[in-house]
Amino acid sequence: MPYTLMKGLGWFLIALVLGIVIGWLLRSVVAKRQVARARNHHVDTAEMERLRGRVANLEPIVAERDRLRAELDALVATAAAKAAKKKTKAATPDVPPPRFAQVASDEPAAAAAPAAEPTVPSTPDVSAAAGVLGQSIVLDDLKVVEGIGPKIEALCHGIGIRTWYDLSTTEVSLLRTMLADAGPRFRTHDPGTWPEQAGLLAAGRWDEFKALAASYKGGRPDVAAADATSAPE
Repeated sequence: MPYTLMKGLGWFLIALVLGIVIGWLLRSVVAKRQVARARNHHVDTAEMERLRGRVANLEPIVAERDRLRAELDALVATAAAKAAKKKTKAATPDVPPPRFAQVASDEPAAAAAPAAEPTVPSTPDVSAAAGVLGQSIVLDDLKVVEGIGPKIEALCHGIGIRTWYDLSTTEVSLLRTMLADAGPRFRTHDPGTWPEQAGLLAAGRWDEFKALAASYKGGRPDVAAADATSAPE
């Protein structure tokens, strides 16, 4: 029995050694083949140079792409700024420029009489107006004129009419043109009495202005006030 065990153990050891030796030999053969294959592999120099050339040629294209992107971003920003400017301009009412007729003289300069400079009245005492008109007013406030509200006052300022004296020396036709250019909602107003009212204010003639304003409503005679439904703009 012990002999059989020893014999079986001996064969097992022999098989183990043979397995180790055979495995080592197979691994050596495979490793040698891989090394030989790696040594036999030749790098294609021409292909490498071609690939390097393509990479070098891509650099200017990438730079051009970045430049075009920057130009596109600048154009988009400019277009957005213009659109915002147009939107702001559309929200602001267009005020017509003053239309002053220029009269050319055919007479020689020597024969023409020197033009007299306009006389600007002295500043009226607005503090005295409170006792006559029953309310405090501000100097050159165009809204004091019957028929003129904040929006029409802004239109007057836009064409250079900023004081009572400016309004008193303005032609009614120019005021009608200003209202017509401002839109349909302003065309219903009649500026026929505005220069007259402004002249009385600029001269400080509060009693006369009160009497005149009392006979007008919305810039029209009081007899037509019953048909006027819109308040001063």
